[in-house]
This record gives sequence, C-alpha cells and structure tokens, in this order.
Amino acid sequence: MKLRLQKFMADCGVGSRRACEDMILAGKVRVNDEVRTKLPVLIDPQTDKITVDERLLAVLAPESQVYYILNKPKGILVTTKDPAGRKTVYDLMPKVPQRLFSVGRLDMDARGLILMTNDGELAHRLTHPRYGVEKTYIVQVDGRMASPAVESIKKGAWLGPADGTDKPIRTGGLSVRVLARERRYTLLEVKLIEAKNQEVGRVLAKAGHKVRDILRVAIAEKITLKGLAPGQCRPLEAWEVQWLFKASSPEFHESKQAATQAWYEEKEMEKERKRLAKEGPPMDTAANEPINTAELWQPPVRKVKPGAMVRAVLRPKRGWHEPARGPRVPRPRPRYGQL
Repeated sequence: MKLRLQKFMADCGVGSRRACEDMILAGKVRVNDEVRTKLPVLIDPQTDKITVDERLLAVLAPESQVYYILNKPKGILVTTKDPAGRKTVYDLMPKVPQRLFSVGRLDMDARGLILMTNDGELAHRLTHPRYGVEKTYIVQVDGRMASPAVESIKKGAWLGPADGTDKPIRTGGLSVRVLARERRYTLLEVKLIEAKNQEVGRVLAKAGHKVRDILRVAIAEKITLKGLAPGQCRPLEAWEVQWLFKASSPEFHESKQAATQAWYEEKEMEKERKRLAKEGPPMDTAANEPINTAELWQPPVRKVKPGAMVRAVLRPKRGWHEPARGPRVPRPRPRYGQL
C-alpha cells in the first residue's frame, strides 16, 4: 500500500507531518539511497528503504493515540530540547510511553493553550490553513486603540522580514473584537486560522500599539482552558477529540463558509429592504408608474405589544419646571440683587 513519505515519517515518531515535509525539502531523507527533495513522494513501507540523517526507519507497531491539553505559562519554551537548558513544555508533561509533540507553537512570552499529542494526522489538520480551524487569543496592547486602527487590522497589513529570514508577507484580515478600551490599554479578542511568525504582535505594533500580553484561550472554539491553572495539563475527553476531528474536516469547513456567506447575503437583503421601505418603490420613468417590486420591497412589520400605544399616548410629558395642571408657566427668574 502506497503512503505519503511525510505521513510514514510522522507515524514512525520522527516529528509532525509539517516538520517531516521540511526535512524532505532540506534533503535529509533518502528513499532507497536516493535523496528526494520534491513533494509528493509515495512509498511502500514494506519494500522501500527510508533513511533520515543516515538513520534507518522501520515500520513501528501502531501505538495508542494520546491527546493532552496544557496551560503554558510565560517563560516556557515550546521545543523538545533547549541548548541553554531553559525549561520547556515537556518538563510540565507527565511521563508517558508515547512520543508527544506540540500542535503549533507559542512564543516564550506568550501563554495559554497548547495541544500535545502523538497523532500526526490530527496535528496536520489543526495547523494547515486549508482546514480553517480557528485559534482564539486574548491580547492586551498599550494605549487606547481607536476604531480606525481596529478596522485597519481587520483588513490585514504588509509585514517586512522578521530577523532577515523570510520574505515580506501580506497577512490576511484578522477577526478582531474589542473587549475593553481603557486609557492606558485595550483588550482585544483575536481569531486566527494560521498564525505566521509573531503575526499578531507585528501587525499590532505596525498599527502603533505594542503587545503587553497575549493569551491563547481556545482551539476550534470548544477546546478551552476551563479548569486549568498555569502549568497544569490534562488528557482530552472523548467528545473533545471527536470535536477536533469534526472541526478540522473539509466538509465542516465548507459548511461553515456556506453558512457565513448565507448570513452575509441575508444581511445585504435586509439592508436593501430597509432602503426600499424608506424611499418607496422605484418609479418607471417611461410609464410614469411604480415598478412592481413586491419580492424585494417589503415594509418592515413593527411588532407592538397590546396596550403599548395606549400607554404612549397617556404618558405625560416630563418637565421639571412644569406645573401639575394648567398651561405651561415660565419659571420666574430673580432680578439682580434680589435674594
């Protein structure tokens, strides 16, 4: 049975599927003593000889899939090993026989939700932008962010090279919602599908607001940090694993896009109906009579509770200087010098 090379490597515990793709493109993988640097590469694990950095890969017995969620504190690295000896997320995980890797990354100064698993298929589906899995962040920035700055962030921005290692990129529009706006800081809710290299911090810094704190609170909306203190972890429940597979399926992503498009079209039609109700139906200048637009022009029906109009008519006008009865009498003003 033919398999993709990166999937076979991920099943053997080399790393995530995306990391295996990078290793293939870098020329570190040989298939039958031949370097393959172009994807896709299909292999037969029973007959082909696969080596990674001169290490032969053997077909491993299928191991049980495990899924953990970790609340990463600040100052913890998301990496397997650190040459400087700093603390990593693996120091916070329990000892399990499976080889775990992180789904995505968080910067050292960022905190929040990290998913740890040995399931390369699920890790690929959660990180690839084609599947449209959203990650939710709570971001605190310096200063009071005005509405025009928020709107500019939603449209995206051009980012220059980061550390001289990559090319300028055009970020997609971010889903941003203002949670709190104070004089010294602004609290935002940001949703991303694919987070490039420090994308959130760089986009906000370009808008003139430095990021003070960033917290990832959810993956696929339902997987949250509820009940987890910083530094704690727990295994995912069965329904959470099923939801991650469902939320990362192409069918779910397509249905979500279709629902969003239908919602947008309904909003546009509602705007058009309100405009026609205000202006009236358009006139046919040639025949000098209204055009029949019964399908589009539908005056909005105002729902009034029984007795509401009666109460509105009988409600007296409020005025602090008006007498209880009789005509309105102007308030007398004392002359200058009178007490």
